[in-house]
Amino acid sequence: MKSEALLREAVSAFNQKGFYATSLEDIANSMGVTKAALYHYFPSKHALLFEAFKEALRVAFESLEIAQQSGRTGLEKLQFSIQRYLEVALGELSRCVILTEEHALLDEDRAEIVKQRDQYEHALRDMVREGINDGSIIPCDPKLAIFSIFGAVNWVPKWFTEMGDWSNVQLSQAMAQLLCRSIASDVASELPTDVSALQVP
Repeated sequence: MKSEALLREAVSAFNQKGFYATSLEDIANSMGVTKAALYHYFPSKHALLFEAFKEALRVAFESLEIAQQSGRTGLEKLQFSIQRYLEVALGELSRCVILTEEHALLDEDRAEIVKQRDQYEHALRDMVREGINDGSIIPCDPKLAIFSIFGAVNWVPKWFTEMGDWSNVQLSQAMAQLLCRSIASDVASELPTDVSALQVP
């Protein structure tokens, strides 16, 4: 058993049942291992949650870097960042932790996560400001824009399933377009009317 597989299973359980309603025994049983085997990798449930948040933030910062290289305008960079984050977090890693579980972190862990999360959010707000300056985003409050957009993004793991009608790639593309259209200066482009029919690489 690898720590990556354990973390993925734990986050899936946290997303579905909530942190407090999920026990280490639940996670061990779902993987067919003993709790002792889990302790070899993570000493506690809180340690699992902390690692899940760190992984989600790693993906978030990676998406920022890719967006900075791929986008031309502030709006494009923001859309690329959202799309990449969702695609990776819901796909190959399946580790997009429900960020409403932040209250369950230990105090010292929460301080570190909040610091990183704030850095990430400020970088996203800078993309909004860049978009306002280059004309791709309508004048708005960058803080409110990011809070609103990522309020939707962070809730996706609560309802997304790989067994559903949409792949993680289809969903990430369509959702990034939909959310960014709310602050785009040009809303002439059409949105997908059938996400399941999207042709993606």
